[in-house]
Amino acid sequence: MAERRKARRYELYLPVQVCLSVQRPVEFHTGQLRDVSRSGVFFQSNVPIDTGTGMELTFSLPAEKERGTTVLVRASAKALRVSTLPGEDAPLYGVAATIDRIDFIRPVISSAA
Repeated sequence: MAERRKARRYELYLPVQVCLSVQRPVEFHTGQLRDVSRSGVFFQSNVPIDTGTGMELTFSLPAEKERGTTVLVRASAKALRVSTLPGEDAPLYGVAATIDRIDFIRPVISSAA
């Protein structure tokens, strides 16, 4: 099978906060990020998500060696494919999502004493 991805994927195993756009009141769920690119993500969730569902994803990238600061990432995404992952005691879902918008938020470091 030929590779269809538009951008290189990077393996990252990080916690991710998932906010489903369709739920009111807004509910937050946690998941496990497995890989990310500039155009998409794949994460695991114990909450089933319907294909086509819009969501907001939030996760922190590890600290930079030189600066020692983390970068908060917020992404608007849409579920492209959802599948049940085999071999798990509790239901676990794999979610492939396309990213519509991504923002990188660096912490503000104040030099005021």
